[in-house]
Amino acid sequence: MRNSIAFGWRVAVRTTLLQIGVTVAVALIASMYGVWIGLATLTGGAIIAVGNWLFAMRLFGRGVAPARDALRSAYAAEVLKWFWLCLALTLAIAVLKLPFAGLIAGVLAAQFSFWIALIAIR
Repeated sequence: MRNSIAFGWRVAVRTTLLQIGVTVAVALIASMYGVWIGLATLTGGAIIAVGNWLFAMRLFGRGVAPARDALRSAYAAEVLKWFWLCLALTLAIAVLKLPFAGLIAGVLAAQFSFWIALIAIR
């Protein structure tokens, strides 16, 4: 029998590390088109990786809890992640004015690697 909290932490760490690795690889490839595009790609992937890490920290950080508290933690984790994503993407696009194509490339690379990791990591 698996300890669901410990298993959840392992999956969270593995998926985050995979997201960071894929983001760095895609950012290195994107940097061939310019330093700013490479930086934007790295930023977009980092935003997604940090968002998923925040979700995991909030969800699994309390340890074993009653079902009602676990459900509330899941809702709070999702709200925290979406708040982070909105804030970080707004800063990247409106304030830092990073190239949109690079930013979206990083976001997509990190998100697709997350989905693949959830299928592959068991």
